[in-house]
Amino acid sequence: MTRGVKNKAGNTWTTARYFSFIRSALRRAWTKYPVRYQVMDKARKPYSGKDKRTKWVYECAQCQKLYKSTEINIDHITPAGTLTKYSDLPKFVERLFCEADNLQVLCKTCHDVKTKEERKK
Repeated sequence: MTRGVKNKAGNTWTTARYFSFIRSALRRAWTKYPVRYQVMDKARKPYSGKDKRTKWVYECAQCQKLYKSTEINIDHITPAGTLTKYSDLPKFVERLFCEADNLQVLCKTCHDVKTKEERKK
């Protein structure tokens, strides 16, 4: 594998672009994973504010504040990791499609902080 060489997808993508495509497709599939919704349901609380369209809010596992569904992320406690070569696939898929004990609801701010810290390591 030479950096910058278009050797995948009919010689139109680099290896990095190719694995980025696969990673993205797996993450899109993960958004429909039933365990993800189980974790959301456990963090769900009835909304009692003025917005009549909002029925539920979700408690952030980090700061314990309540947020609308558009303001949260479902976070992998143990990160799914990298996917840069074929040998990474089995472990990446195993960690991505994990059980509820490895997932938590975080507000976007807490999730951004956690992700930034993980990337530093």
